[in-house]
Amino acid sequence: MGKQYNKVEKKRRRSNYLIRRKAKALAAGKGVKARAKKPAKKKAAPAAA
Repeated sequence: MGKQYNKVEKKRRRSNYLIRRKAKALAAGKGVKARAKKPAKKKAAPAAA
């Protein structure tokens, strides 16, 4: 299809990857968990503002 559809596919792949990464981080343990939380907070703040 076109450029717009490619963007949709990219976004879908990205979100799926992030979900997998989050699940892996939760399964791994404390050290990874703490690191995963910090970037999430930073990303959420600009989106809300």
